[in-house]
Amino acid sequence: MKKVLALVLAVAMMATLAFAVEYKEPGSSLKLGATSFEDDKGNAVPVSDVDFNEDNFVISTKKITKGASYVDSIAFNDDDQLVIKFKQDYTLTTSKVNVTISELAVKAKKTIKDDDTTILKKNDEYTYANGKIEIELGWDKSTVAVTDADAEINLTAGDALYVEYDKDETATTGSNNGSDITVSYGDPASYMTTEIDFEGEAYAEGRVYDGDEVFYGFNMDADTDILKAYPDAEMRFFEIEGNGFPTTLSFELYAAEDEYVYAVKDGKLTNSGLKWDEDVYAWTGKVRSAVQYVISDIELDTTAVDTGDGDTTTENPATGANDVVGVATALAVVSLVAAGAVSLKK
Repeated sequence: MKKVLALVLAVAMMATLAFAVEYKEPGSSLKLGATSFEDDKGNAVPVSDVDFNEDNFVISTKKITKGASYVDSIAFNDDDQLVIKFKQDYTLTTSKVNVTISELAVKAKKTIKDDDTTILKKNDEYTYANGKIEIELGWDKSTVAVTDADAEINLTAGDALYVEYDKDETATTGSNNGSDITVSYGDPASYMTTEIDFEGEAYAEGRVYDGDEVFYGFNMDADTDILKAYPDAEMRFFEIEGNGFPTTLSFELYAAEDEYVYAVKDGKLTNSGLKWDEDVYAWTGKVRSAVQYVISDIELDTTAVDTGDGDTTTENPATGANDVVGVATALAVVSLVAAGAVSLKK
């Protein structure tokens, strides 16, 4: 009787684990290895002999029964993983949404043999072993009080800084992803000046007003398509992420005078709108919303850029100094790599 009861409890626990809801933040990813998939006989993917990648497998079944609009992509990466990428959404500050993938399976693209032994057979299918995938998507916000409204806030790589400006509340801050920060003006004032230090890579300053809610963040992820289009160039990338700034901010991007700075718009290089300023030794201009910059050691020809999807751009060559501000959409999708320090002054 005890053995039967133990078996029933074990089965119930397995079922609970299989359908446990996992928490994720917008813009994050869920990575599944080959061991997460098995065939109809319970056999896992033979990873010791076969790479779990797009060369050997293709997604054969993908049923998203809830929250499909929040799934950005499901694809293999270079580390033998199937990655579910969730869209960035800076509007989920007070609510969360559920994403359910009821079925996910991959199929072998070809037969692979070792001498006379068949390791993988074409069209062999492997299904996600735990059944459906349930994700709760939203920002997990926590608070801790600070005593100075002018406090400098430093976050580690991967953090997203959410700030709510309220001139009648006590300043609070936190250090977790999606930290909830309510900033006090300290006294009745029409506005406050916010300074954002993007970990020494860039700097921005501008006004914020009572009731403004802002996400601050940036990443330096490389754009593979742009790298492939310009194999002779040494490039680095800088992207501001967020839901848009309340007012236009003065912006400084720290690159050398002899470097070339471009903006990325709709996946294509265009003029950055930044100009070299000898006084601050930076490329300066204005920003209002999310924007991605490319910094190159050589001038790039933007008249024929392969975007990776078969299209070719027809932009005018950029010099790195012009009056056109290149900005991406306020809800730009990107994984956060690092967020800057925010200094608030009355």
